[in-house]
Amino acid sequence: MAVFKFKRGDMGSFLGGLVALFVSVTLALSPTQESSELIALRSFLGEKQSPLPAEVLLQYPNWKTIVALSCAESGYGQKLGGQYNAWGIKDYRAGSSRFGKTRDFESWEESIAYTSELLYKYDPEDGEHSPWGMVRAWKYVRPYTHWVNNVAYSLYDIEQNVLVA
Repeated sequence: MAVFKFKRGDMGSFLGGLVALFVSVTLALSPTQESSELIALRSFLGEKQSPLPAEVLLQYPNWKTIVALSCAESGYGQKLGGQYNAWGIKDYRAGSSRFGKTRDFESWEESIAYTSELLYKYDPEDGEHSPWGMVRAWKYVRPYTHWVNNVAYSLYDIEQNVLVA
């Protein structure tokens, strides 16, 4: 058994440490308040049987476009093009064994961050250009009308069911 000997003045820092430990454990165990937007998005994605994590998506200001693209590309992530790839993103990394094919990601966090960054590449202002604007930027997307309608409907669906005030 360890024996602790305290010098005068050490007791205050020891008690302070115990109080800090108690507070951090209490906060870690207490239920956290979830935002209404997180609850609504989680419910929305659950109804779509989507594996996309709402808490990760909401970290990005262009999350609505990210979700809408996943609708058009993979049925909200139900039919992935690659590991954690709900957007059909191609792999053009030098030396990749999947070069030119759909890219595999290590996690949802990585793929969502990459997708957000890619959207800002094509729309530096806010990363949320219109579905028709996306088609003009990504000329290989066909059929145009069907894809655009899927993205536009998903954006509308999000506005109606997630972004309620």
